Amino acid sequence: MLSFFMRRVVIALAALLLLPFPLSLSEKTNVDYIEEVMNAIDENMVAEYIQALQNFGPRVTGSTACWEAGNYIYNEFVSYGYSTHFINWSYAGYEDRNVEAILQGENNASVIICAHYDSVPGSPGADDNGSGTAAVLAAAKAIASYREKLHLAYTIRFITFSGEEQGLLGSYYYAEQARNNGMAIVAVINADMIGYVRDDMGKNKVKIYDVERSKWIADVARGISSNYSLNLSIYERNAGASSDHWFFIENGYDAVFFHEYQFNDYYHSSNDTIDKMDLEYAARVTRLIVGTLLKIAGGEITDEEPPYVAIERPGNFLYIMDKEVMATEETIIIGKITLVFDAMDSLSGVAGIMVYVDDEKKAEIKTKPYEWVWDEPAFFTHEIKVVARDNAGNEAEASKKVTIFNI
Repeated sequence: MLSFFMRRVVIALAALLLLPFPLSLSEKTNVDYIEEVMNAIDENMVAEYIQALQNFGPRVTGSTACWEAGNYIYNEFVSYGYSTHFINWSYAGYEDRNVEAILQGENNASVIICAHYDSVPGSPGADDNGSGTAAVLAAAKAIASYREKLHLAYTIRFITFSGEEQGLLGSYYYAEQARNNGMAIVAVINADMIGYVRDDMGKNKVKIYDVERSKWIADVARGISSNYSLNLSIYERNAGASSDHWFFIENGYDAVFFHEYQFNDYYHSSNDTIDKMDLEYAARVTRLIVGTLLKIAGGEITDEEPPYVAIERPGNFLYIMDKEVMATEETIIIGKITLVFDAMDSLSGVAGIMVYVDDEKKAEIKTKPYEWVWDEPAFFTHEIKVVARDNAGNEAEASKKVTIFNI
């Protein structure tokens, strides 16, 4: 007869043998939830959102249809369990609302996915911009099911703007307020007209509009397309004031604009309807956008390189009361001066810079322009130093000795 101790050992061994083999020896610990979230987005999901927005009719900013579309978006965000609110704005004789939903990450710094939900008079706006708004809603819905599983280094903000067709008014207000309030934004991903294909040439291509400092976001998207077999070649174009990414760029944030490769033949017309769209393409571009969003928000970008940083002003000149007077062998400053710095990182973007005078921290600046006015009393020789940090935590610094006389 087995002893009590031996019986316990046998029972324990039997229990272990009954456990599923993968769990005991080779349990998958790094589930690729990005792929699972992307795969949750299909043509039917995208079509449902676009059709619902089209059904409101022309969603002209300030109209009842636009107001009702805003309510629809708000209620969708709420139904997915997000903290959601309207942001009222008034500008240039127009007033309306942006709609924002928030998924808190470990850091308050945010990654934004956005689109405008208004349309021009006479147009039901299926592609422009029901498609981009559908991408934001699809991202919110797909991510909601994984919110407890995803590791989010940064907060995600799902935003839909009104007033785009009147001159980017809703996004102008949001970006300006973000800058004035010192809001930290890692990246802005704007979707506008992502669902039209004229022929086979356009089915596997997508445009991303960016500026030099936001090209790293396009590089992340390129990696997502390749790693997850989305079969979308990315073509970068220089960003302009053509959609809601622009005022984020103007306010110093890294932003890009995703756009279909072939421009919609039915743009701004009564024929901009869902039946003219390629919903498979729209769903695939949406998955690309969502994968890019999650890769950045998860802090999963591989970047071991320090950012570029430089002191652009002062140079080797004589400055009197913030004016450059003449070239000199050394930097001589009389009175106050505006210091100007540059910083860039092509892999993960710049999180911000810190300004020091003689190793005493004077300012921390999160967005361009990187400027600080030195108007404190100072005499003789001092060292200016700037430290830049990228979104992967790498740092670089630049310094310069100056002679200053400021009472």
